[in-house]
Amino acid sequence: MPCNPMRFTAACLGLLALLIPAALFAQEGANVPVPTSFDLQAVITGPEDIAVGRTIILDASASKVTGENLQYRWYIGDSFQPISRTLEAVYTPEKIGPLVFRLVIHSTVNGEARESETRHAVVVYERKIVLVADSTVTEEKLMLHVESATAAGVHLQVLRPVEDPGALGTEEAIFRLLSEKNTSFAGAEATVIWTDSIGGLQALMRAAEENEALLSTLRNQTIILITGRNLNTLARTARGPFSVVRPKQIIVTRKEALNSLFGTANMEEFFDQVRQRDIDSVLVDAATAALRPWNLLSSLVNYMLTHGISSQTVILLLVLPVIATVLAFTKQVIGITTFGLFAPSIITLSFLVLGWWVGVLFLLFILTTGYLTRAFMRRWRLLYIPKVAIILTVVSITLLLLLGLGAFFGIALSRDTVFVLLIMSTLAESFLNLKTEEGWYTAVLEVGETIVVALVCVFFIQWPSFQSMLLAYPELVLFTIILNIVIGRWTGLRLMEYFRFREVFRHLQEEE
Repeated sequence: MPCNPMRFTAACLGLLALLIPAALFAQEGANVPVPTSFDLQAVITGPEDIAVGRTIILDASASKVTGENLQYRWYIGDSFQPISRTLEAVYTPEKIGPLVFRLVIHSTVNGEARESETRHAVVVYERKIVLVADSTVTEEKLMLHVESATAAGVHLQVLRPVEDPGALGTEEAIFRLLSEKNTSFAGAEATVIWTDSIGGLQALMRAAEENEALLSTLRNQTIILITGRNLNTLARTARGPFSVVRPKQIIVTRKEALNSLFGTANMEEFFDQVRQRDIDSVLVDAATAALRPWNLLSSLVNYMLTHGISSQTVILLLVLPVIATVLAFTKQVIGITTFGLFAPSIITLSFLVLGWWVGVLFLLFILTTGYLTRAFMRRWRLLYIPKVAIILTVVSITLLLLLGLGAFFGIALSRDTVFVLLIMSTLAESFLNLKTEEGWYTAVLEVGETIVVALVCVFFIQWPSFQSMLLAYPELVLFTIILNIVIGRWTGLRLMEYFRFREVFRHLQEEE
C-alpha cells in the first residue's frame, strides 16, 4: 500500500492552512487553457524483446492520424532503406543485441505536409531470464546483476514495483505489476523471484491464475527463489504455489547463486554448479511438493493460498492468536494496563494494514475528535446511546475529511482502509468512558500503554522470518493455547507491582 507517512502527517497538520489556498489555486488553474494534442502522432506497439531468429511484428494502428495521402515507413535505426510501408513491420533479427525500429508517418493536412516520427527499442537475445524483486533489493544491486547478465550474453528483464508498499502490501504491488507486464515472461527460460517473503511467489501464482498465456509460459520454466531466510521454511511454503503453476521445478537458494545462473548454459548445469560451490539450496519438484494430509492446518493454509486468498489475509488470521497471547502476557505477567484485549488487538491489526505511523495518527485524531464532540454536547444533556451515535457520526465525518485530504495530496490508501478506520472509531467510546470514570491521567496512561503494546506486536509480527515460518508451519499457533493456559495459572505478582510496591517491600525487609 503506497503511503508516505511524513507527507500525510504534514498534510493533516496543515489542513486548515492549506485547504482554502489550495481551493483558490485550483479554481484559478481551471481557467488555464490546456494545449491541444498534435493531430498526427506515430505510435508503435509490439514486444520489447525477441529471441534471435524469431520473427517480430510491430504495429502502428494505435497511431493518431489525420489528413490525406498517409504514408508509413519503417526503418532499422538511422538507415534510409525502409523495411515496410504498411501498418505493420515484420522483421527477423539475426544477431543478439539492442535493435531500434523507427516509424515515420507522412500526411497532408489542408494542403500542408505533416510528419511524425517515433522509435521503439527491442532487445534481441539468445537467453532470457526474468527477475522479480521487491523494495528490499536496491536499484544498485539490480543494475550490477543486469551488467553481469549482459556480460554473459543473457537478457535480464527486471520487474520491480516503483514505490515501497509496506510489509503487507508487497504481494499486492507485485501482483499488479506482473498482471500489467505478463508478456515480459514470454521466451524466458527461468524466473527469479528475489523478495523478502513468500509474497513474490504468491503474486506470480495469482497473476498466472488470471492469465492462461502466462500460466502456460511458466510451466516451461524454472522458478528460482532468492532469500536470506531459512530455505526449508520457504521451500515448504512454496509447495502450494508449485501445485498450481506447475513449473519444471522451484529452486530455493541464496543470492550468491545468481552469477552461476548467468554463466551456465541451462538449468541442470546451474543446479549442479550451485551444489558444487556449496551454496545452500533446496529443490521443490513434483516429488517433494505433495501435501501431507495429517498436517491439517498446513493443508488448509496451502488450499487457501492456492485458491485466490492472498498471503497477507492468511497472515492476519494467523497472527491474531499471537497478538492475543502477547497482550495476555503483558497484562497478566508484566502488568501493563490496556483497553482490555479486543481493542489492542484491533489497533495492532489496524497498524499492520495502515502502517504504524499513519495508524497512530488516525487513532489520535479519532480520540481527539470524540472528546471534543462530547465536551461540546455537555450542555444538551442527551441520553447515552444517542450521544454515542452523534460522536461516531462526527468521527466518521472527520475520517472522511482526512481521506479526502490524503487524496488531494496524492496519498493512496487501499480500499479496505475504510473498514479498519470504522472499527478504530469505536475506540472513542472506551476512551471517553474511562476518562469519565477514572480521570484524565488514567485515560491517557492506558491509551499510551495500549499504543506501545500494539507497536511492539506490530514490529514483531512484521518480521519476515516470523511470517514465513507462520505460513510454513501454521500449527505453531496451537501452542498459543498452551501458553495462555500457563499465563492463566499465574498467581504471582505482576512485574509492575514489584516496582509499584517497592517501598512496602523495603520496609518489610527492614522489619525482618
